Amino acid sequence: MVKKVFITDYAKMQLKSIYNYYKNRVSIETAKQINVKILSEIKYLAKNPLMFQIEEDLAELNLSHRRIVADNYKIIYRFEAEIVYITDIFDTRQNPDKIKG
Repeated sequence: MVKKVFITDYAKMQLKSIYNYYKNRVSIETAKQINVKILSEIKYLAKNPLMFQIEEDLAELNLSHRRIVADNYKIIYRFEAEIVYITDIFDTRQNPDKIKG
């Protein structure tokens, strides 16, 4: 059972960066829609955090990172002591090696 969802500062920064990118290049409405989609997936994963795939690109950290995908974004998280930690929101159109960086 999940007691709390904690979004790290880094993940918040990524979410803000995604929002600003679409706001400046497409429209505020598109930026809002993408953010809403990402946040709704975070709420969904909080109901069943162990249901989603292990993030193999981070397996070497041995922290059991998992992922859920929202459109072009991987929401990277780990579940520990009944808390979901959102650690990154990663654009899947990037080089996958960047996820480790």
